[in-house]
Amino acid sequence: MIQEALMNELKTIIPYLTWSIDYYYADDNTGTVYSTSGFAPDRYDTEYRYPGYQVWIRSSDWDYAKLAAEQTYQALHKKSNFLANVDFEKDGEVVETKRYLVLLILAASDPLRIGDNDGIMEYSVNFDVTLTDSKEEIING
Repeated sequence: MIQEALMNELKTIIPYLTWSIDYYYADDNTGTVYSTSGFAPDRYDTEYRYPGYQVWIRSSDWDYAKLAAEQTYQALHKKSNFLANVDFEKDGEVVETKRYLVLLILAASDPLRIGDNDGIMEYSVNFDVTLTDSKEEIING
């Protein structure tokens, strides 16, 4: 849902990685934001959504991978009250744009060192998010 907005923020803070959403394209020095299953809302709680996101850091520069994971944690943990626009496309054209009010992002834990994968150090930083549809109108143009 908002993984592109999260990726764009991280891209400005950690520019030496090749960033993507949902899968990575490069062999080394990548940051990827995945949408993961979050928490189910309460039966009577229809206003809020609770998605989860995973930021996967990969680099052959092990020190930089550790730094990038820590910077990811610092940038997103406890981030609150901001708007995120999400474009929905059909055949490459935007057919709808939704705006979400992100109430709170919390790290599920400290950055997790996954380990060495053929000389590439991998870290995972996981987040739980609380958001709702924004009532603000989106004006195209």
